[in-house]
Amino acid sequence: MQSLLMMWISFGFVLGVLAYVSVLDLRKREVSNWVWLLAYPIGCTMTLMGWALNLLDTEVVLVSFLASMVLGVVLLYVGFYGGADVKALVFIGLTVPTIPHTLNPALGLSTIPVVLTVFCISSILSLIWPLSIFSLNLKDLFKGKTMFEGINLTIRQKILLLFTARLIPVDKLESLRYFPSETVMVIQKEEDQGKPARKLLRFVKAEADLKKYTDNLKDHRELYQKGVLASPTIPTMVFFTLALAIAPLGNFVFLVATLFGVI
Repeated sequence: MQSLLMMWISFGFVLGVLAYVSVLDLRKREVSNWVWLLAYPIGCTMTLMGWALNLLDTEVVLVSFLASMVLGVVLLYVGFYGGADVKALVFIGLTVPTIPHTLNPALGLSTIPVVLTVFCISSILSLIWPLSIFSLNLKDLFKGKTMFEGINLTIRQKILLLFTARLIPVDKLESLRYFPSETVMVIQKEEDQGKPARKLLRFVKAEADLKKYTDNLKDHRELYQKGVLASPTIPTMVFFTLALAIAPLGNFVFLVATLFGVI
């Protein structure tokens, strides 16, 4: 009974930390390192106690930690995750290698690290974000607002931007923590040589210097009288929290998929 209670406490602790971090992420778009300096030692201590009490196998802990590290480093390197996102992912991998079986009695053994379940579920949940952006853009278009005036785009690029970007005042980029979806280039054609023009910015890393991009746009604010196309940052922490809360169901889905040969 005491062992089971301890696993519940670990699960609840991680869920609580992620919920707190989610609030910080939504309000300030940044998470203080002090949160992790406090959370990591407590989480690691809980894991060590679980291992000492034979609640956790050494292999399970190592696989969970390595999976979170590899996944976090890769996503940070390619630019999809920021530093805080990676710290949260590794924190989950270290503190909750597996979940209490009572949370999911249908799963007799934990073959898949919880951190991978959280990653997969959060990735699926994050699809809500582009759908909400698309809905807001459609609402603006129905009101007669123009979104792509002054920038040369293909149909494919316009469809992509409908799901990923909003038209906002250039002066609000930093305060709203939006990443610009366009930049300024100098036309090299002989008849227009030296003339600045708007150009689609295909990808901005999560750890990019936002000020550098916004300063460049502000230097050419005459091009952005009606606003700049920019992408709101995805609240990854929120999706991590929701994913962990429903991780037992996620594990069950993985188990069923494995039994039927889907994965």
